[in-house]
Order: sequence, then structure tokens, then C-alpha cells
Amino acid sequence: MLKEHVQMLQRCLLGAPALLLLSVFVLPVPLHGADSPAGASPGYALARGTNEFGVWAGGSPGSSQVFGNIENRNLLLFALRYGRVLAAWEWISLEYTLDIFPAAVVVEPHDVRRGSSTIYGAGLSPLGFKINFARQSWIQPFVAASVGFLYFQDDIPLPDSSRFNFTPEFGLGLQFFLAPKRALTLGYKLHHMSNANTGRSNPGMDSHVIYAGFSFFTP
Repeated sequence: MLKEHVQMLQRCLLGAPALLLLSVFVLPVPLHGADSPAGASPGYALARGTNEFGVWAGGSPGSSQVFGNIENRNLLLFALRYGRVLAAWEWISLEYTLDIFPAAVVVEPHDVRRGSSTIYGAGLSPLGFKINFARQSWIQPFVAASVGFLYFQDDIPLPDSSRFNFTPEFGLGLQFFLAPKRALTLGYKLHHMSNANTGRSNPGMDSHVIYAGFSFFTP
């Protein structure tokens, strides 16, 4: 049953990049505020001091060798997001972000010698930054980076490595403002996981995570 759910998630995630690319091509289409008087601002720009509260979820249908050397691992992530806009200019804004991970799941091949192929964890990314571009628009491209940690019920990504892993990541995406203070997010991030040589071995795992989320903003 778990295998069927993972396969279904993989099919959804593989279709997400196409949706993300399609969104880039429709970026100039002024769907919101089309009936506003000339010169009127719909208020999509986030001012300095604005707080973000959100939730996002995503996953990677496999891992590859980028910084680490472990392949054939699926990663699923569920996170709660807090952010605060630190600075804002005419077309760019800088935001601090913090992500809490109540659930993280690594699914590994059955030939790995341990009791279960599904390993659960939780963690925190307390240090993150996100730069939004075209902040006056209802579609805002962004780049983001963060660093944190995840703690699992068993050693990850191999037996005799470590339950505790650091998780630097960086990525990009789009925020779609459905209203001035409500936004959907589609994004991609390269998620690295390793114990920084604090465990018995440090193989490292790199995941290409596609994710989606929803946020609302308050002054």
C-alpha cells in the first residue's frame, strides 16, 4: 500500500516542473487588477515588517550525486513557515524565513539492510532568506536559501551514519498572489542532507524537491 502511495506522489511531482515552467510563460498576463483605474496599485507589494504565516509540502522522487553520494532515496517534507520582510525596495524584497518540519520521510530501497524502508523524522530550518522580484506584480519570482537540521528514528541515509543531519538547501520558485495578502507558492529546491562528519560515516544525500504551499501575510 505504501509503495502505491509513493508511486502516485512521484507521478504528481514529475508533473510539477512542467506547471512551474508554464507559470513563467504566463507571467506577463495581468489577470488581477485588470479593471483597476490607471495608476492604481492592487497592493501586492509586501512592505518592510510584514509577517508571513504558511504551510508547504513536497518531495523528491529520487536522490542524485551532487554534493553527496547516495542515490535511489525518496524524500517527503511537510513544513510550517514563518517569515518576516526585512527590507523592501521598488522591485525587490528581502525576507527572513523559518521552517518547522513536523514530518519528514525518507523512503529507501528494500535492499538496504534494516527493519523498514520508510524512516520518519522531524526538524527545523531556523536560518533562511528569500528574495522576491517584481514585488509590485501578482506573480513574484523568488530565490531562497536556508540551513537547518532533521532528526530521524534511524540512521540516514545509510545504517551506521547518523540520525541527526544538517540540511542546507537553495532553490527558486514563483508566488501567485490570489489577493494582496494571500499567495500560493510553487518551487524547487536542491536539498542536501549530511551529518558534517559528526557520525560514524558521512555519505550525504541530495534531493531535488518540488513543493507547493499557501501563505497569508499580516502587518
